[in-house]
Amino acid sequence: MRFQSILRLFCFITMLLAFNAIAATASPTIAIEDFKDKSGQPASEFKEFLINSLTEAGFLCSNSSEIRSDVRYTLAGIVKKNKKGTSYSALLTDRFSLEPEVFFNGKQIGGTNTAPAASKLSKSVESLLSNQIITSVEIFGDSRLTPNAIMALAQIRPGETASPEKLIAGRIILENCGLFENAQLYITPGPEGRKLKITVKEGVMVIASSMPGPGKAVLDNILGPPVNDLPKFPDLPEALAQKISNTNSTGFIAHEAEKALAKFELSDSNYTPEDLEHLICVASAIRNKIYSYDRSCNNMCIILLKLCSVLDSKTVRNITEQLQSNLPLTASDSNTMEKTLARIEFLNQSYSAAAETQISLASRLYTESPHAPTIPWILFSLGEQALKAEDIKRSAPLLKAAISVSSLPVSPEMLILTAQTQYSNLDRSSGDTASALLRPLLAEPNLNLFIQKQIKMMPHWAALCETVIAITDDDDFRLQLKKGDALILLDRPDLAEPLFHRLHEERPDDARPFTGFGRLAFQRTGNLYSARPYIERGSKLKQRDRFFYELALAYTLKRIAGEALPTIRIKGRHSEEASATRFLLPRAALYAEGYEQFNKAQALLIKSGITVLDEWLSYTTMENDAACENMFMQTDLLKKELPDSEEILSANYFFSTFSTDRDSIRKMLILPLVNSIGLKPRIAQLNLLIREMSISPTKELAEATEAAVVSIATDAENRSRVVALQADALAIVGLYMNSEENLIRAKSLYDLAVDLSNSPEKGRLLNNQACVYLTLGKKSEADDLYDEAMDNSPDFPEVVTLGKTVSSFPQKELETELLAYIEKVETMELKQAAKDILGTKPEKTDENSALNISSQSGSLHVLLKETSVTDSDYDNLEGLQLNFSYESNPWLLPAKTKEKQQ
Repeated sequence: MRFQSILRLFCFITMLLAFNAIAATASPTIAIEDFKDKSGQPASEFKEFLINSLTEAGFLCSNSSEIRSDVRYTLAGIVKKNKKGTSYSALLTDRFSLEPEVFFNGKQIGGTNTAPAASKLSKSVESLLSNQIITSVEIFGDSRLTPNAIMALAQIRPGETASPEKLIAGRIILENCGLFENAQLYITPGPEGRKLKITVKEGVMVIASSMPGPGKAVLDNILGPPVNDLPKFPDLPEALAQKISNTNSTGFIAHEAEKALAKFELSDSNYTPEDLEHLICVASAIRNKIYSYDRSCNNMCIILLKLCSVLDSKTVRNITEQLQSNLPLTASDSNTMEKTLARIEFLNQSYSAAAETQISLASRLYTESPHAPTIPWILFSLGEQALKAEDIKRSAPLLKAAISVSSLPVSPEMLILTAQTQYSNLDRSSGDTASALLRPLLAEPNLNLFIQKQIKMMPHWAALCETVIAITDDDDFRLQLKKGDALILLDRPDLAEPLFHRLHEERPDDARPFTGFGRLAFQRTGNLYSARPYIERGSKLKQRDRFFYELALAYTLKRIAGEALPTIRIKGRHSEEASATRFLLPRAALYAEGYEQFNKAQALLIKSGITVLDEWLSYTTMENDAACENMFMQTDLLKKELPDSEEILSANYFFSTFSTDRDSIRKMLILPLVNSIGLKPRIAQLNLLIREMSISPTKELAEATEAAVVSIATDAENRSRVVALQADALAIVGLYMNSEENLIRAKSLYDLAVDLSNSPEKGRLLNNQACVYLTLGKKSEADDLYDEAMDNSPDFPEVVTLGKTVSSFPQKELETELLAYIEKVETMELKQAAKDILGTKPEKTDENSALNISSQSGSLHVLLKETSVTDSDYDNLEGLQLNFSYESNPWLLPAKTKEKQQ
């Protein structure tokens, strides 16, 4: 009995000590910032009592002037003291941004000093921070996964400590597992503990249980034994290491990791060498905490894995190129050059350490729990890194294993990359298995358009894989070239390069192996200039094929349009750059001549462009618009020679905007296109019809515009763009012809277009949608839409303001508001639109004519934000592409409104 009593007492003391440890270590330091009285003077007495109370409660306190970067919580507030007593308002802030700010209010009646009030605030803070245990986890949002599955995936369960590293690791897992479009974690602190809320929005998922794995032996061979210590990162520069290496707070290091990752995870973020060095510094600090593994450091392992996945070959290469590009500017400074080279070496060594660290961490975690929900993400991340490093033999089994071991569904992106990699690895069976799992997704109505395109490309990948497998070394030269092309498209330079070397040895006077080398160089670098030596060698040899001419023309056009023309625009047509460009043109013309046998339309367009460019460079008095009008006449002739060419028709439409003979252009645009013509020319025609309607509308143009809307049959890839264009066209026709039918059709299309749009276009679409609603007499709905349009940062806020004015004010006040608007706005079209609503007739002036203001009675006012782009593009799959894009982007202005219709 005595022994049992002693045992119970020992357990009680142990538990008491454990809870005291939690209270003391949950937030070891609180930074006490300024507490001021109502006059703005420091409340020194209150602050001193508060520090003493918190210290007695087990917290370490620091003054605001001594705040270390690893301190998590800060406390500041206002103190009011008078004869009746003392009151305070305080704000507790989590500097790691994991918990919301908490306000404390309290008062003390009477008293000779502020000690009771400070003690009361101290107890409130202690009560809030002492219990860091997660008492409940609530799952919200759209997901078919059970709450238990999501908690298991995030590695967070009730009863665990809500440490910063646990929350950040959970957030990393949910954001990167591929199952959710959006995932967020919220902590609500309280005296009883921490309540965790997880909000998720489910993405498209695939159950991939039928995917075979690579086998345990293969995976064990890649991952290696789990006992290896983590490799050490290279020694950090002292300035980098000082901030993080001196702290014992794992929560602070995890917070720094999250900040470092944010720089690289935003697609529009321009990260710098300093950002990458900071990330390496954080990774090194975590490594030093967990080099010897146990279960308690699992969360830090997850965070380090993510950091290492960012520190991949592509990122290091980009930063290295950035540093190298700055070397010529400082080449005279040997000290600067030495430092730059040392930084590059540091990054390369860090990349090697990160790659080894990922393998070691994955081996630890996989051995410990091979079927944990996080393992698919870990293996997939390793496979991605191996793929970026062009190690297909490691990547293919890792990606296959990531799919096969998953106890949860997987994302389409994971399956797509896995299928492509299996085909690249010449494993047709595994590629077909993954591809078959993807095909049912094509029935998903909300499937991402890029994913749809990738899935539809799977048969092409399978065919390439079959081509490589079927063609042996004994087959003829032509088939070997076909195999080499397939290997390039399968992204297998390790197999393609020796094949082209062998073919060159077999036929040294044949240009086609050099074309293969050039395409491989472009594939590795993404830069056409890297293919230059192979193009120049190939140009002197026989048997130049389509691939050669596409690559050579793409390179030459890149030099002319990407380098020469921008310089000529700055320095003028008398510059050396202009003279050098003229020497490029004959070679480009020869390439185009040879290319004509493979793609006549593109070749003729390029030859016409070379002719016009040569004239423009020769006759320096020729205006740019005159050269573009000349190009329109050239494409007009080509259109007669090749009437079915969509590229020539698109180019002809594009350059028609420069023609001075507008009557002829209008007649051309009114002509309907034959049924065989595809989507691009139809989009161009409709944009140009909108342009002409905005300048000077006619009944014939309106009817042609309506017919053009009907003739467009969109595909899934262009659906959002086409629906918006059709809505614009019908709205303009409806406004001009006072056609309620067309306006109602436009309203329906705008409703759909706004739902489909996630781009900066949304502000324009909402404005136009509101204008249609307003014209139909639905002022209340229009008013809401104008508000939403303004919230979407429109390009022309003054357009939205005019519509909002008309929709918001009753008739009695409208005149005053419009007159004020007319005085304020500068654009003549907007002034005239406002005057038309007031009933003022448009003034016919030269300025109005120059601004394309129509003389009609206010039924149609449109502002265009025209964008014109012509360029060339190239990739190894689709070859050379010539792009001629014109978009009208109309902004509709309000007219006189009807009575409300329901």
